Amino acid sequence: MDINEVISADSLICIESNFKVEAGPGSGKTRFLINHIQNVLHNSKRLGRIKKIACITYTNTGVETILNRLAYGNDHVEVSTIHSFLFMHVVKPFLSLISKKHNINIENVKGPTDHLMSGYFNQVGLDKRYKLSNADVIKDLFWFISNDGTCKLHIKGRIADMHSSLYRYKQMFWEKGILHYDDVLAFSWEIMRSYPDVLRVIRAKFPYLYIDEFQDTTPLQTKIIKLIAEHETIIGVIGDAAQSIYSFNGADVTQFEQFSMDNILRFKMKDNHRSTEQIITLLNTIRSDIEQRSPKKKQGQLPTIFIGKPIDAVKYINYLLNTKDIYTLSFSNINANSMRDKLELSLNSPTETLESVFTAHDSIRDRRKTMISFIKAIEYARLLNFKKAFQEIDKFSNGTLDQRSALEIIQHMLDTYSEYNDEPINKLYEKIVSLKVDIPVITKRKSPTKIELFYNEKKYSELALLVQNKENPGFDQTIHQAKGSEFENVLVNIVPPPKKTYSEKRELGFLLNSNIKDKETHRVYYVAASRAKTNLYFCVPNLSKAAIKQLSEICIIHTLE
Repeated sequence: MDINEVISADSLICIESNFKVEAGPGSGKTRFLINHIQNVLHNSKRLGRIKKIACITYTNTGVETILNRLAYGNDHVEVSTIHSFLFMHVVKPFLSLISKKHNINIENVKGPTDHLMSGYFNQVGLDKRYKLSNADVIKDLFWFISNDGTCKLHIKGRIADMHSSLYRYKQMFWEKGILHYDDVLAFSWEIMRSYPDVLRVIRAKFPYLYIDEFQDTTPLQTKIIKLIAEHETIIGVIGDAAQSIYSFNGADVTQFEQFSMDNILRFKMKDNHRSTEQIITLLNTIRSDIEQRSPKKKQGQLPTIFIGKPIDAVKYINYLLNTKDIYTLSFSNINANSMRDKLELSLNSPTETLESVFTAHDSIRDRRKTMISFIKAIEYARLLNFKKAFQEIDKFSNGTLDQRSALEIIQHMLDTYSEYNDEPINKLYEKIVSLKVDIPVITKRKSPTKIELFYNEKKYSELALLVQNKENPGFDQTIHQAKGSEFENVLVNIVPPPKKTYSEKRELGFLLNSNIKDKETHRVYYVAASRAKTNLYFCVPNLSKAAIKQLSEICIIHTLE
């Protein structure tokens, strides 16, 4: 069917048909999904003690949101991420079917992880033959389905004959019982495709399978979902192509755009219950496929574009609104952290990681490991994430420190934070040595070495900005962290990409000449703008007269002193 019927969050649709819903931000898609699940629970003849509704979403936060909103029926609804669902119902019970083939130590398999150890890729020649670093492997390694229907390993942008080396690299983990998240997908595909009885079990247990945030789906995930849906199971997908911003995780916006099945019902949700009409007007200038509307015609002021520094913009908004309830959203982790710490950036590349910086400047692995873990532990503790802080202490101590000793170290580092925060990291190194921690000595020479220069020149405060805080990010977040959230007051920090100077045409393209279909950066800023409920602000370093003229109808332009 090609008809896109417009529905609202309270609409009821047929429970025995596959469906696809395109839902813009603030449309009430979660409410629609909850209502549909309740409708199935009330009226389906295919549920029972064993048969359930499976509801898949792509973050643990999304899982919690749906579970909290389900007033009843939780016993008949299983809400989980795609990896958790497949691990629990396919990999965990049926991994023995393929364990010998792949040399998997199934007795040690506890659950999927995203941790990749650096030493392994050297052992299979990935570093020399293919000139790969561990960062390349972590960032770009993925499974894909080849023409013969089998899963193979590949690295984006690399030559195709690499599969055998990557496979040996993966086997080193499997021999220890370590499965990564993408391994769960690959093994689920292989098990269900090779053993039809397993597929029949999944279909029998879950006559209904609903997938939220489908725009975040990878090609392999889509293949798995369609395989399940070939018989018996009803599939429903909900998403928004304009909010597809996870290509770095393998997500492919075309998976949602082109998703189709026989006799599928298609719907659109055009309401925006979240934002004011003034914000919605701006959002509608960015996209044309869904023209949103405010059902209650919620009013507010025009969005504002500040010209100047984002830290100054926050101060001005605090004064203007008489509140500190301002959420700043930035493209990168380092920009979000700089807003949190009220620091001007001085690093050359916002895409750097702690690991890449230390690897480039310090050749001693054990010293790098200890320094990195200390920095992460300190920064996690500053954000009251003591669980992750303890995990970092455990890494460099190899589990030899009890929790009380670890807490004493963390507390000491917090109490003396001002002594090294704005100093070269040599100050931190000296403090670690004073704590009797086993860390390799930095050899001093008459002419300073590359390592000495690094420790004597690179400031701790700069490196601290590289620590990623995925949990409890607070008021200063990355746009990707904020996806799925909504805030009264939002400031979007518009900055150039790494090693680039500010370009109005590029950075403000999402407003001046939007191409949300083809440009993910435009979609990222669209997601950021659509988080705002009442007040939306942008901050740019400068703005041309032509841009001011073009944007003045939908925005207030304000130059910061």
